Amino acid sequence: MENNSSGSCSSGGGDRQRTPLSRVVSDCVRRWFQETLKEAKAGDLSMQVLVGQMYFNGYGVPQDAHKGPLAFYPFAAVIEPV
Repeated sequence: MENNSSGSCSSGGGDRQRTPLSRVVSDCVRRWFQETLKEAKAGDLSMQVLVGQMYFNGYGVPQDAHKGPLAFYPFAAVIEPV
């Protein structure tokens, strides 16, 4: 086993730049928002609520306290009243 005193892992792949974890997580969150929005537009009530929460908290999208609670109302036409 190779002892690497610098504390970084050696993959033997040359001089590849590492992507900061914060950038990876941010990209995943943005993609999650887009997938959630797609499902919300398709009529999934749970995803509509989640989209509203994501807007309200700024998770995967710029925070918008005014848009958050209202984000899923445009999709409400898909839902039939009980």
